[in-house]
Amino acid sequence: MTILCQDGKGGLSRWIEYALDFLMVLALVLTLTLWWSIPAVTHHQPGEAGFWFEKYLAVLIVSGVLAILILWQARGIMRIINKGNPFVPAMVRRLRRIGVECLVLSAFYFLSVFVVTRFFMVVVFVAFSVVGLILFVFAQIFQQAIAYKEENEMTV
Repeated sequence: MTILCQDGKGGLSRWIEYALDFLMVLALVLTLTLWWSIPAVTHHQPGEAGFWFEKYLAVLIVSGVLAILILWQARGIMRIINKGNPFVPAMVRRLRRIGVECLVLSAFYFLSVFVVTRFFMVVVFVAFSVVGLILFVFAQIFQQAIAYKEENEMTV
């Protein structure tokens, strides 16, 4: 029994798709409820001195939207994998899009460090920078694999 199924009807790949769907819905709900959850978690209210509520709200809305976009692309990648042929140009495009989204989020966190001076902002900046660049490497690897595949198909 294979764990990753090419028909997408079972196994680990189906569970990953369900998990991505769940995470997308969760990210959407959390993003939409920030107005209420930020005061509950941070004890900062809108309009307070220092505007911490507004700063957290801006950072978390951008993070939530980009998280949803990244999860959407990841879901598309799983669908490509479930079709049984991951070496297609759509895979490269999706990997690059996630890479761009990670680098956009990284740049946003870099700029946010000057507004919300918290150590975790630097950690998020570094983490998403590394992930974004690694995704560009993977996209290039897939691009090269597609070229080899097309070359082999022509010789057969």
